[in-house]
Amino acid sequence: MPESIQQQVEEAIIHEFSTRLPESRLDVSINPVNQNLTLAACEHPLEIQIPFNSGQRVTAKATCHQPFWSLFVTAQVRQLMTVVVSAKPLVRNTRISAADIKLVEQDISRLGQDYFTREQDVIGKQVRRQIGSDQVINARMLEVAMLVSRGDRVMIEAQRGALTIRMPGIALEDGRQQQQIRVQNSQSGNEVRAIIIAPGVVRVQ
Repeated sequence: MPESIQQQVEEAIIHEFSTRLPESRLDVSINPVNQNLTLAACEHPLEIQIPFNSGQRVTAKATCHQPFWSLFVTAQVRQLMTVVVSAKPLVRNTRISAADIKLVEQDISRLGQDYFTREQDVIGKQVRRQIGSDQVINARMLEVAMLVSRGDRVMIEAQRGALTIRMPGIALEDGRQQQQIRVQNSQSGNEVRAIIIAPGVVRVQ
């Protein structure tokens, strides 16, 4: 009887966690049910309730409705998934390249929701604060990289109907993708406001 309860709880945990994250790999260890319990055989499959916000330690409630009884069964659950990790120490304000990161299987039940599973979501971002080697990278560590720095030579684009006019300029402010910054036209000396559309390229609206 205890073995049957443990098996049903394990199956319910695997189903629940796999439904939440189908791409993860599960390692479930059920803590044995007391062998001395005297419970009447259940006439129907047990109802297993699992708390949604479960970490590594899960307490499931197993309920039999005919005849009625219930008990709690605990388990250790590791939900393993491949996530983005730093391949070496990363210094603040540097841009992340493919060589700076790697994919490593980690127990995400310890990480909450704060991790990346795709390298392309991290590459090109700027390091907000120092990151040590082999650290799981999360959104708080990153920011959108500066595409233009003050004093950079830039190409100013202006659209006139179907015609695109390009002229050289100097950035007067730092800026990220789609930010508007002040730029000086190198030919006329006039200052304009333009939106950064690519590294070293700005567009006057």
